[in-house]
Amino acid sequence: MEEEKRTKNTVWLKPSIVSRMDGWMKAENCKSRGEFIEKALRFYMGYLASEDTSEYLSRALVDTLRGIVADNANRLRSLIFKWCVELNMMGHTIAAHFHTAPINRRELRGYSVDEVRRTNGQISFDDALDQQRRLEDDGTWHGSY
Repeated sequence: MEEEKRTKNTVWLKPSIVSRMDGWMKAENCKSRGEFIEKALRFYMGYLASEDTSEYLSRALVDTLRGIVADNANRLRSLIFKWCVELNMMGHTIAAHFHTAPINRRELRGYSVDEVRRTNGQISFDDALDQQRRLEDDGTWHGSY
């Protein structure tokens, strides 16, 4: 793309504005004050051209929020997948175990709800299996799961 010719313009700015501009120039990767002012003017003119200024600002905000929501959705998808894997493993293990000894499913559901509440859902299949093995090693059934 061919670079447009530049014209020299005199701009009178307050020293405090120049100082703030100089502070932001490095952050905005500008090599000169003129480049910084040009970027700022392009942004401001885009803002003015959007007829309803709140709409212009909202687009930037909406884009940011969409990114945040997408990140959270990805994390939640990952967590839910892990929980489903744990649940599937437990379901198969329980089903295999129950073919020999009948169990009161209502009692098991009540225990499970209580344990999830007590631990804020921080239960893993390995922890549950270790707990069941301790019950078996003890040799006695204590009436709970």
